[in-house]
Amino acid sequence: MPPSYTDDQIVYAVRDGLIIPAQLDRMAQGMIDLVNKTRAAMSIDNYRFDVDAHDEVAHQAAIESIVMLKNDDAILPLNAGPVANPSATPQKIAVIGEFARTPRYQGGGSSHITPTKMTSFLDTLAERGIKADFAPGFTLDLEPADPALESEAVETAKNADVVLMFLGLPEDAESEGFDRDTLDMPAKQIALLEQVAAANQNVVVVLSNGSVVSVAPWAKNAKGILESWLLGQSGGPALADVIFGQVSPSGKLAQSIPLDISDDPSMLNWPGEEGHVDYGEGVFVGYRYYDTYGKAVDYPFGYGLSYATFEIADVAAAKTGANTATVTATVTNTSDVDAAETVQVYVAPGKADVARPKHELKGFTKVFLKAGESKTVTIDLDERAFAYWSEKYNDWHVEAGEYAIEVGVSSRDIADTVAVALDGDGKTQPLTEWSTYGEWEADPFGAKIVAAVAAAGEAGELTKLPDNAMMRMFLNPMPINSLPTLLGEGGKKIAQFMVDEYAKLAK
Repeated sequence: MPPSYTDDQIVYAVRDGLIIPAQLDRMAQGMIDLVNKTRAAMSIDNYRFDVDAHDEVAHQAAIESIVMLKNDDAILPLNAGPVANPSATPQKIAVIGEFARTPRYQGGGSSHITPTKMTSFLDTLAERGIKADFAPGFTLDLEPADPALESEAVETAKNADVVLMFLGLPEDAESEGFDRDTLDMPAKQIALLEQVAAANQNVVVVLSNGSVVSVAPWAKNAKGILESWLLGQSGGPALADVIFGQVSPSGKLAQSIPLDISDDPSMLNWPGEEGHVDYGEGVFVGYRYYDTYGKAVDYPFGYGLSYATFEIADVAAAKTGANTATVTATVTNTSDVDAAETVQVYVAPGKADVARPKHELKGFTKVFLKAGESKTVTIDLDERAFAYWSEKYNDWHVEAGEYAIEVGVSSRDIADTVAVALDGDGKTQPLTEWSTYGEWEADPFGAKIVAAVAAAGEAGELTKLPDNAMMRMFLNPMPINSLPTLLGEGGKKIAQFMVDEYAKLAK
């Protein structure tokens, strides 16, 4: 029996005499590879991994994942009183939302793992001696609202200086095995936010969700918004560090937040029909679509606020090879808060033979700066940073020409733009009588032959091609074997001349 075979649309593999779906075979092989990678460590006598050290890694990863979307009136960071600042008077804090007590720290379905520790936001407050009144407000399901929980939450909010509302998507709303059909959070959570905001105008929303949720419909009810995603086992301490100002938020959005689900380009093809879905948006996915076509978004790709302010200056790009470049910029922390900023480099192609996005992120670096400090950052761009996948060449392809290098802090917040001219990779395909006149002009050999045709036309040796805009419009997309259609017998001679000359040059 062969090592694999196909039955209808499922590929099977044969392993140790068992026939299993190839996808499961790859998963099994991945687990075996993982075991082999850890075998050396696990073979050490009395080996024990450091639980606390691993938890600290999770803690730092969570801190850097939190994205601050909104901070009106500098409502964040909060003042925890003597715990963080012995001379400060603590704010009276209300914490509302079951996610604060029962964090959604990981995805659904087969992604479930058992953490070594699990520290919620409420656990962290207790450990750090920070006082806060708590009300769950809602249950972590898609069931209707509980009026008793809502009433308790509103009363709790009335007595606070500031309200931290933990909202988001319960696991029932997003998981493997099904698609979301809305970007909205559960209606009962939005309704509760409206009630709480009516009772207390100082509301900070802390989001827990694995994929993007709509923000615009309810953002007016919150002065502050933290997108925390699914923060893992140490999300509670990470949130407390950011909320109470031990660290400044430095996360950036890895996807745009649209104003409406209908703005997403995939909606033209999703959910498909008759068991078939076309990925019709091609390369115009996410910010590549929104930015290319000037579509308004709520928050752009790469966006994220900080407690600090930064300035990017002295942007420069230098060519380092035929199709490579290096980008430098000076970043200055213009505030009195130590913090990190992420410098993003986007490449914008010039005129291209194929449809390309307005720009694409091709490099970034996060730099930590103390208050008032400046640093110069360097980001190298290799050949792939300028390339696109060419179906014609069945390979990555870099076209010659000028490329714009944009440096900024989001896809729509560009500090400066510089240019670099590249040689291109020189890829060509053999020219034939079926190649268009425009393709002949663009080819290194073909361009010489086109010039020879023009010279022969001036000398009276060949029919002279009309030189006007209208004729060029017809000529460029036309295969040269169609020249007789325009020029009769003279066009036939030109086409034959071009093919013959190419055979000589391309030897």
